Amino acid sequence: MSVLPVEDQTTNGGLSPRGNGAPITPADGSPDDTAPRGVTFLSDCYVDAHPAQNEIVEKGMHYFGIDIVPEPGSAREKRTVFARSLEAQKRWATALRQATDKVSIEEVYDVGAQLGRGRFSKVCEATHKKSGVKSAVKIIDKSKLQPTEKELLRTEIAILKLVRHPNIIRLYDVYEDRQYIFIVTELVSGGELFNRIVGRARYTEAEARLVMRPLLESVNYLHRLGIVHRDLKPENILCGEELTDLKIADFGLSKLVHPEELMKMPCGTLNYVAPEVLALVGYGREADIWSLGVIMYLLLRGELPFYGKAKSEVIQKTLHAEVNLETDAAWRSVSPAGKTLLRGLLTKDPARRLTAQDALLHEWFSVKSTRPSINSATDEGLVVTSPKERH
Repeated sequence: MSVLPVEDQTTNGGLSPRGNGAPITPADGSPDDTAPRGVTFLSDCYVDAHPAQNEIVEKGMHYFGIDIVPEPGSAREKRTVFARSLEAQKRWATALRQATDKVSIEEVYDVGAQLGRGRFSKVCEATHKKSGVKSAVKIIDKSKLQPTEKELLRTEIAILKLVRHPNIIRLYDVYEDRQYIFIVTELVSGGELFNRIVGRARYTEAEARLVMRPLLESVNYLHRLGIVHRDLKPENILCGEELTDLKIADFGLSKLVHPEELMKMPCGTLNYVAPEVLALVGYGREADIWSLGVIMYLLLRGELPFYGKAKSEVIQKTLHAEVNLETDAAWRSVSPAGKTLLRGLLTKDPARRLTAQDALLHEWFSVKSTRPSINSATDEGLVVTSPKERH
């Protein structure tokens, strides 16, 4: 059995892994013997310490185990080393994690109540132990991820580390242990834009303008960086107190692309997916603009532009039906400029569709808007609930 030495007296009782290795002493050595007999290297390892599971008794002595687990695919095997007390186990576990650069999330954050749940993840509130700042932590079960999903998750984390924009969710920290990945982001308390649309009257043009401007600005920023979100919808847009305080979130399907690169994998949420994605002909960043067009239509009309009772009906309408902004009485109160912009966003040919930069320069945004209440109502047109499943 491998036993960790007692605290190094030369460091005032602190613990000191040697570089990137854990010093080991034999179990039958003196408790005061700090001279190492071997080293377990810690690079690319996880450190787990569970008192109840890892306690053993040998020759009347209690020992408390710490698992040193190499990353999947490593040729090395798991090794368990033992401390001589619970307190020593805790201190060594902390010191070893620091040496591996894989600090446990529990050492930095208090993870609290669950805020939501996905297919292989859940979101909880978390509080930073030192600053008291509250955040959101997405906890992903690695065992439930397929290889493609693991690659998408790596891309999501890389993109969140890259972006800095007031209308894009901010990444704070990423942690990982043997079973879970923890993605810590800013906490946005106002809920989803979806919940600000459903069950209320249609948005006025002034209100819709306050929503669309920051969305187009943030998408323009992403596209300049070569990032395509691929799943823009009200459920993935978080709200603060003000109508303009929006945050694009959930980059789980996002991708970094070259300027002329065409993506092949169809993904997104069906009612917001561009026709070129459904046609399987390859698509680029223009697909995000279509999704924003659907959101703008939803805000102004109170229903989806290509709604259908069956998925096949939605697909056929998205591919072939034209947006009618004239015969429906609800569009009479919408300005010609608003209709022109909407048609530009929902142009079926991606080569002729407006870019985010083009849309921001459109005359519709030159109108000076007041800042209406986020709960203000206009008329009786109510929103149809949109599906939440991804295509």
